[in-house]
Amino acid sequence: MAVLVEDVTAWGVAGIVYAPDPVKPVPSTAEQFTLVAYDDPRLPWTLACREVVALHGCTVVDLAYLPEQIAA
Repeated sequence: MAVLVEDVTAWGVAGIVYAPDPVKPVPSTAEQFTLVAYDDPRLPWTLACREVVALHGCTVVDLAYLPEQIAA
């Protein structure tokens, strides 16, 4: 199985958010990383580990029939 995606939009980052004064990690309720959008004021204080993207218009396809589905 695979997924065809019509639109991929960069949303933000996943990482560790720091407080500016004193500089130290901000406790998070998440297990590992905090999701921070690109328009979030915490972004400059985030040590990013991963980029987060939004997928729109997703269609699950069977790879065995992909050539037939693309031609249709």
